[in-house]
Amino acid sequence: MSALDDLVERYGANPAGLLAFDQDVPALLPYATLVATRRAGCPDLSALHAVYEWQDSPLVFLVDGDRLEDDNHLRRIRRRIALSGDAPYLGVVQPGRLTIHAIGLDSASAGLSRIPLAVEAPITFAYLASQRPQARGVRRQWITDLILRLLQGSLGDLRRAGIAEPDAISLAGRALFTRFLADRELLPQTLALTEVVRALFDDPDQTARTSRWLDKTFNGDFLPLSPGLLTRLPTAACLTLGHIMRRAEPGGQLYLGWEQKWDFLDFAQIPVGVLSQAYEGYLREHDPKRQRDQGGFYTPRPIAELLVRGAFHALGREGSAHTARVLDPAVGAGVFLITAFRQLVAERWKHTGIRPDSATLRDILYHQLTGFDIDEAALRFAALGLYLIAIELDPQPEPVEKLRFEDLRERVLWKVGQVDDTGGNGRLGSLGNAVGEVHAGFYDLVVGNPPWTGARRIPDWKQVTDHVTRIACARLGPDTAPPPIPNEVPDLPFLWRAMEWARSGGQIAVALHARLLFQQGDGMPEARSAIFSALDVTAVVNGTELRKTKVWPQITAPFCLLFARNRLPSPGAGFRMLSPRLEPALNGAGSMRLDPANADEVTAQQVAARPTILKTLFSGTRLDLELLERIEARGLPTLDQYWRRLFGQSKNRARPVGGNGYQRLRESTEHPQSARDIVGLPELVIHGRLPLLLGVDGLPAFDQPLVHRARSRETYRAPLAIVPESPRADSGRIRTTVSDFDVVFNESYYGYSSVGHPDAQTLTRYLALVLGSRFSLWHALLTSGKLGFERDTIEKATIDSVPLVPLEDLSPSDRKRIAPLFNSIVSSETDEHWGEIDNWVASLIGLRERDRQLITDTLAYNLPFAANKNAAQSAPAQAAMEAFCRCLAADLMPWANRFGAVIVVAVADTLPANCPWQVLWLGVTESGAQPASARGTDDWLEIVHIADQLAVAEIVRPDPARRGLWIARLRQARYWSLSQARLLAQRILWEHMDSLLSGGDA
Repeated sequence: MSALDDLVERYGANPAGLLAFDQDVPALLPYATLVATRRAGCPDLSALHAVYEWQDSPLVFLVDGDRLEDDNHLRRIRRRIALSGDAPYLGVVQPGRLTIHAIGLDSASAGLSRIPLAVEAPITFAYLASQRPQARGVRRQWITDLILRLLQGSLGDLRRAGIAEPDAISLAGRALFTRFLADRELLPQTLALTEVVRALFDDPDQTARTSRWLDKTFNGDFLPLSPGLLTRLPTAACLTLGHIMRRAEPGGQLYLGWEQKWDFLDFAQIPVGVLSQAYEGYLREHDPKRQRDQGGFYTPRPIAELLVRGAFHALGREGSAHTARVLDPAVGAGVFLITAFRQLVAERWKHTGIRPDSATLRDILYHQLTGFDIDEAALRFAALGLYLIAIELDPQPEPVEKLRFEDLRERVLWKVGQVDDTGGNGRLGSLGNAVGEVHAGFYDLVVGNPPWTGARRIPDWKQVTDHVTRIACARLGPDTAPPPIPNEVPDLPFLWRAMEWARSGGQIAVALHARLLFQQGDGMPEARSAIFSALDVTAVVNGTELRKTKVWPQITAPFCLLFARNRLPSPGAGFRMLSPRLEPALNGAGSMRLDPANADEVTAQQVAARPTILKTLFSGTRLDLELLERIEARGLPTLDQYWRRLFGQSKNRARPVGGNGYQRLRESTEHPQSARDIVGLPELVIHGRLPLLLGVDGLPAFDQPLVHRARSRETYRAPLAIVPESPRADSGRIRTTVSDFDVVFNESYYGYSSVGHPDAQTLTRYLALVLGSRFSLWHALLTSGKLGFERDTIEKATIDSVPLVPLEDLSPSDRKRIAPLFNSIVSSETDEHWGEIDNWVASLIGLRERDRQLITDTLAYNLPFAANKNAAQSAPAQAAMEAFCRCLAADLMPWANRFGAVIVVAVADTLPANCPWQVLWLGVTESGAQPASARGTDDWLEIVHIADQLAVAEIVRPDPARRGLWIARLRQARYWSLSQARLLAQRILWEHMDSLLSGGDA
């Protein structure tokens, strides 16, 4: 089609991202429902020509405009594609023109559904991919959410009609299965002629007849019912099942309240994957406690697809993808097995060159897929999903009688334990002894989303620790200490058991709570070190910044995706950590930018030697890590070390190194402690910003005789430096207050008493200045397991780890500055005064000017507060881009001068408005000669297209003919700081400088 060729050239589409629907290739399997309907001669889809994918996910469905009949035809196509729930946009392609429409079930005219694009043609697809105009209302998850709401309602109605939960799930599943067959016109004429299809479940007799046909034709065990249920089925239950079967006539109009009905859903278009999430939605609505206890939060299809696709890519490199045996040890409703099934079909097809038929599909289902779960309801939904996807992927599903399935239980789906079992092993599921040795080393891929919530108080938890210890000793040596399982969280044991179930060299791909990467204390550093030492982790996608977005709806916890090869890491082996950044336009549409070029490489040895390294690289850059290492090389004591040295012994009794204040009484308090030693003392109760120097006026007297925990009386003795655990967003500092009188404070503060020091008041004021400096906040951001991770708080251990120059080691002049600096803030707190303190503390630590700039940049864009997040995403100012260019040129100039060359960096000024990237030209020329210019050329276009195709934040493209580089960077301020310019200069020196200076090919 010439218009499609024109599309690629004129609108900037990546040719590799275009999939034409007139092909018969494995890549089209995710669109099997649309392709099958189109090839069956559906007139509505005759104009549907192709789909354009971005990062392996659909972005725009493309329609041949010359084959559109009228406005109604376009509206019908939009509805059908909306039901597939895949992409936000529909593009109408005509010679010389592309029109973009929003996809939806509404009846909007072409004029109203059209999305105006204020961009020039060559960057149209790049703009759609990165900016997602008007995509929030048509995000990928919407059809899934709709199906979940409808199923929640139906299952709830069945329960209210007196149907037990397992039977309710089976009855709803049978109705769904029948509706699926009917909408795909797979019901036999004998059934369709004798019964009106939509009435197949309208009363108990018809429900019984339809169920008998299902049992005979498919598998009587596939959605089992309690004996005799069909003879006593209440009419109210049949009414609910009848709603599931209802369907509007073709071309029917939408009415108010459509979102509460099944009528306008066409299961000939809805992918099976959306049904696999119904169980988790049902739990969320009807049994939230059970969902929390089991960790039953559904996995969005894009997350499941990313994990499965990444793992199969690795299997494909060794040639075993088409024969892979896949295990999900916490299968839930089956989203991972369904996704893996489709991938296995594609891999078999690519290997043999022949599309798998019915027999091959069943061979894959019965011999290459396995799932464990503790929950009967989950397994029933998983079975339903697997049966449906087998039919969906079948190129010739008729006659329907040939589609009979064998029972999947104890073959594909295994029930391991009981949800309500109080006897111990049953509640452990596959983590206990219920999974036998027959599964050890049997699987090529272990994939899934195991529960994240804590498993405390589960009987027989020792079985779990025994398994983990055994596996760790087998991999790391018999003298290995048992790896800790902090807070008895189950996702870490699942990861250890995956090492047992996967074959040697097999793949493991799991979604986990990101505490594995960042949490400090509670044994997590040791647990992290053990896992990264025992497993060859190859990549980690850190989704921490994307929590509470549409990338993973309903999840507020930070998550990560871990990919590994099941073997010990070789010496020096490393993995890549990608940390997708918050981009509201993308994230609001359920997508994220996966930029491998912006990943950090880390080794297992680094994880063990520096427990905070992953947090440092997430909250900062390699430059921040280098600065931390340089500071540590000075050998300065930490606050903890210094305080212990000063106050390690007091009257032959060890004195605490600061500590939290008292804890109030709580419902769980069984043995209250007396607080009589501190009753009557003033209590720190401040609403708003803490003053640097605390005044007693206005503080209430502490009057609680009993508390949960009182702490030592010495904790409250003056002079005191008191630090809140939660820094205020508007201060940009760790606010520390000094008290020259004894004062009580609660557990939300850390107190450091300097009583007994010969110059206690000066010491306390010095500590307040150091902790209040930007340096200390930067240090905490890069090392804290909470700040910028899950909570915006700072652990005491993080405060204790701040390095400082001992007071007695200060020069006389620096020591004399403490009182004036402190008093300047007390009398008049201004940015100027705090800036003077920041510079003074930086000089004490030995920081250079560019180190201070790095700290400023890191805090400006990486602090976890709304203002900082907004600043990071905002468009860079012209002045910032010009400063970036000057810094880049200055860092490269010393190397160029050695060769008598000059570096010139300029911002390309011919880019169209709303281009997601800004392009720079870096030219090299002989001293005194005029360098090639970026002005007035259109060379930026090629690099923008490459950047879009790779979905990267930055790309560097050599231009040997002009002796220069084209550089494209996303137009987000976080990528245009001076520190980012220095990082870019390093990469250019390593990868391009030799060829630029020699004038040879890059």
